[in-house]
Amino acid sequence: MEELQFKPLSEEQIDALLLLQKTVFSSLKRKEQLSTLTKEEFESILTGKGYMVGVFFKEQLIAARALLQPSSEETEHLGLDAGLTKDQLNQVVYQEISFVHPEFRGRRLQQKMGDWLMQKLVNEMTSFSFICATVAPTNPASLIDKFKQGLEVVALKEKYGGKLRFVFFKNLNQTHDVVVLDEKEVELTALDEQRHLLQKGYRGMELKRENGRYYVRYQLRTK
Repeated sequence: MEELQFKPLSEEQIDALLLLQKTVFSSLKRKEQLSTLTKEEFESILTGKGYMVGVFFKEQLIAARALLQPSSEETEHLGLDAGLTKDQLNQVVYQEISFVHPEFRGRRLQQKMGDWLMQKLVNEMTSFSFICATVAPTNPASLIDKFKQGLEVVALKEKYGGKLRFVFFKNLNQTHDVVVLDEKEVELTALDEQRHLLQKGYRGMELKRENGRYYVRYQLRTK
């Protein structure tokens, strides 16, 4: 098969992005797994408020993933869910939308795009200190992706007009070691139990699969 190409995206690809997003959304059995973006939101990301990588096969855009710099005045800013102060919000970047054409799933493209963007973030976008993201509890593939990027679950709450989401967070500048005080594994579907742990200060560290069921590993650690 012809090699896939990873390239930064620009405004020229907006129509292709919208078409790909429509194709991916139509293929989902659980539509709540993807919070789609408008043309204006894509334009905002591609004209200074973020960065996008695309994967191409024979000139066709078959996958895309975005970083977004949110407004520090956003009322539902994910940095607030992670316990940041208002002064720290301008140092936050979101891991935004990520989608892969149905015919190209199973190639770890979401993770590969994430690695590509993380390199960009660390090497070139040095004004950012924190990463935030959200994932639906019904989307194990995206949960695994975020954990592999080193993000941790810090909250479970309704976002985007009532859609239940895990809130992920990573401090890019954390250098000190932490001590694990307690550890628990909770089945992914046990949402109330996970909320309780998060409210007590636990953080989700990993998604594991055992006997066909998914479990989230939580840790309570020193700060």
